Amino acid sequence: MRIKNFLHSFWGGAIIVILIIILGYFLWGMLTSGGIVFSVSGPDNIKSGEIGNFHLEYVNNSRVTIEDCSIEIELPEGIILRENPAKKTIVFEIGEVPSKVSGEKIIDLLITGESKTAKNIEATFNYRPKGLSSSFSKKDIRTVLLSGSSFNLEINVPKQVFIDQTFPFEINWLNLTQQTFENIELRAEWPTGFSFDSANPDITREEGSNNKWVLGVINASGQGKININGSISGQDGETKRIMLTLGLVQNNNFLPLAKTEGLLSLMANPLKISSFVNGDSNYNADLGEKLDFTINYENNYSSSLRDLKITTQFNGDVFDFSTLKAPNGVFSTRFQTITWTGARVKELYVLNPGEKGTLNISVRLKKDWPMQSLAQKNIVLEVKTTIESASVPEELGYQGLPRAQALDTIKLNSNCALNIESYFWDAPSQIVNTGKLPLKAGEPTDFTLHWKIINTYNSLNNIAVQTTLPLWIEWTNQIAGNYGDYPPVYDTKSRQITWTLASVPVGSGTVLKPYEAIFQVKVTPLSSQVNQGIDLTNEITLTATDAFTLKNINFTYSAVNSNKLTDPAMPYNGGLVRP
Repeated sequence: MRIKNFLHSFWGGAIIVILIIILGYFLWGMLTSGGIVFSVSGPDNIKSGEIGNFHLEYVNNSRVTIEDCSIEIELPEGIILRENPAKKTIVFEIGEVPSKVSGEKIIDLLITGESKTAKNIEATFNYRPKGLSSSFSKKDIRTVLLSGSSFNLEINVPKQVFIDQTFPFEINWLNLTQQTFENIELRAEWPTGFSFDSANPDITREEGSNNKWVLGVINASGQGKININGSISGQDGETKRIMLTLGLVQNNNFLPLAKTEGLLSLMANPLKISSFVNGDSNYNADLGEKLDFTINYENNYSSSLRDLKITTQFNGDVFDFSTLKAPNGVFSTRFQTITWTGARVKELYVLNPGEKGTLNISVRLKKDWPMQSLAQKNIVLEVKTTIESASVPEELGYQGLPRAQALDTIKLNSNCALNIESYFWDAPSQIVNTGKLPLKAGEPTDFTLHWKIINTYNSLNNIAVQTTLPLWIEWTNQIAGNYGDYPPVYDTKSRQITWTLASVPVGSGTVLKPYEAIFQVKVTPLSSQVNQGIDLTNEITLTATDAFTLKNINFTYSAVNSNKLTDPAMPYNGGLVRP
């Protein structure tokens, strides 16, 4: 209270005014004399991979000494302090700078990045005027344009290549500086349809559709090359692009030094091969189904091809190779391939211009392929057929052997079903059934029916399960179970029960909890049904759509009979009607 009263007194106000005057004096002194000047100077342009020399200059043009001075630099991605590559913030402690004194700090930075991009180096000069508790700062940004690379990176590819035909190409690099680089990698981004065959030296790692070579240390003026063989699929006249980036790795980050690309124009392959499964190159199949493959090949070169080999490779766990039939082919169980040569198919010794041929294969899918995990989802089986020749036609234009490929893809339809169960004693459902067993004419007895959807490899959409009730059956409106968003509904006019689901996930009822609808019906047997088991429902239907293959699913199941319940506690002939 005393302090508050003092501040409101004459002397308190006078002291505050004096402090303001002193602060104003310091600030006025700094401003009228030019203040603090700070700047970052260095190269405007630099090549990726070069080291730039940057000057951090400061001048105290004020009339007062400044204290606690420091320079702080934030390094963006791609700019490295060679002495400590992991360091992203650099601080120079300067201390006190008297009035009219200047100074500078010099720093060498390795600049990386793609050509024609810019890097911003941001630096801040922090200081505190002597006699004040407040700190101030000056900031400057140096923008450096990457005008090229310290490496020469080239890719030599044929201008035109035949579709699916193996072709060679070469990658070369050269260090244009007298500097040694460490942790260098070369990364290739292949276009869609590219198949990597081989390389010398071999790739270090594959990552999806890309390859990577770890080159390690490249000395001053160091150079090297990689020889590669590959093939590419696509359309006649289509242009494909191969992207290459050479860079260094720091702190698990890939920093580009040089980038280049190679363009390929695709031409129709004179060596043709096509393959169809049951008349289609993209087929949807069920477990246990027989697949008939027809392979057609043709030589459209202007010269003969010799010593041809045709290989068909199966990719998938669902083929039942005990049913395989491939006339004149040799099957390898280990590699799951069939091979034809001139030793068994004489046309493959020499295939003259314009000549063609046909091969046939048949194989069944396994009847039983239990679902054990959700990894068995949206299964696509692949069958790749390749034809190769040991002779090189003149029009090929580069050293390589004629080759062509065909690919059949087979989507596996979901194996689904409706499991129908029926009970009199059904405590787990929490529905109480009453009545007598055996059934008695004219007296009511309750039963519970379970509709359980079993699904495997693909999701199902628009599911509907339906049945109608015979005249002697009543709907009790007792419902239970994991029935989803909508319970079964009963239409009194049509006597129809309908259970619908928008979707059923992969593995429902196999590796996941099933969708299940449970409902109660009441039967009052007629005197004309004595000594008979009576139907509790009429035929039951299941309709759905396979979300992956778009197959329309339609199943019909027999009526549920009182003397054929799945209830294990049901006595023998307990479902027959007695007088």
